Amino acid sequence: MLQQIGLNRNLAIICVTIFGNVFTKFMWYSLLPLHLRALGANDWEIGIAFTSLAIAQTLVAIVGGRWADRYGRRNLIALPTLLSGPLYIVAALTNNWIVVVTMIVGNNILSALQSPGMNALIMESSDTNQVARAFSFTETAVLLGLILGPLAGAALLGRFNIPAMMFANAIVLIAMGIARWVGLVDSAQHTVGAGLPKLRAAIDVNVRWYIIIGACVSASFAIVFGPYFAILARDAWHNSEAEINLLWSAGSFASLVGILLGRLSDRWGGRRVFIMGAFGFGVSTIAWGIAPTWETGLIPLLIAFAFSEGLFIALMALQAKITTPETRSSVIGIITTMTGLIGGLGPTFGAWLITLGGNPLPFIAAGAMGLLAIAAVMPIRTRNQMPGFLEKPGI
Repeated sequence: MLQQIGLNRNLAIICVTIFGNVFTKFMWYSLLPLHLRALGANDWEIGIAFTSLAIAQTLVAIVGGRWADRYGRRNLIALPTLLSGPLYIVAALTNNWIVVVTMIVGNNILSALQSPGMNALIMESSDTNQVARAFSFTETAVLLGLILGPLAGAALLGRFNIPAMMFANAIVLIAMGIARWVGLVDSAQHTVGAGLPKLRAAIDVNVRWYIIIGACVSASFAIVFGPYFAILARDAWHNSEAEINLLWSAGSFASLVGILLGRLSDRWGGRRVFIMGAFGFGVSTIAWGIAPTWETGLIPLLIAFAFSEGLFIALMALQAKITTPETRSSVIGIITTMTGLIGGLGPTFGAWLITLGGNPLPFIAAGAMGLLAIAAVMPIRTRNQMPGFLEKPGI
């Protein structure tokens, strides 16, 4: 049955556990800026907090990638998931916003350790020419969690507060970590510990350009899908907490359309699809930020979500083309850490922009960064690319 729909064992387990983790996290996570504000943090402190969260989510990815190549993908996927649960339990039990942020920073560090191995295992659990298809399955799991989680959170807010939802998230993380430990197997494409001396040669000009692209996208996403989503909705559009969750859910639903765009990367090439996605995301994000009400901002918000998903899948397909199984996790770890360190400054940059031009300015800057990434993707040439501007269709 799984083979009929394009899922093998690894992809099935990854999809199920991703959905469980994302669903419970996004019952409350889109409201985190407001929770921190209620615990006494001001807007500048919230910006610093989200910068810390963003940097933590990528800072040790370089270590996680190296370990995943040396010790296996499965170990570096399952154990950090399992260890994340206790941190959320502490976050749920405290009334100090600094402790809450510290615990989520710890969770994001564990997430950074697992992300290179996770991406590599997804790539290696699919045929060479179907990487975008594989990521379309995992991204569907993410989006279903992003859609249904905020809906469940909005429905439960009358009975349960954010700390209670954090506690539920912790229990699910522990369960999903056990499921990954029991169910996942390392890919036959990758020999544990092989190819590590080749890492320096693997950081070629393609990877360096990819890091520039990733920094632009990471900073842009950290602004619009970070604290300023909720802050814009509350301060400029005057939405309630439940309405903010519903807006997030609607945007995530629109992202399902972006999956269809992203899957075209297997046919058209990741670079062409990325250009389309980045252009659509950049323009619509600017329109979203300058909209005075949610009624006028909803359509560009939905379009931005859709194109962001398309460009993300295209980036993953492109990443598979510029890496090899021997050093893939290590290279992804370097990419993730470098782009995260730069892109993680997005929330603090956004806080400074608000002081200059109000709530719309961070969104204008985020859209501009999306458009800037188009220029950085032009020089990339994949190993299977035909001469000329675009990648060979079907690669």
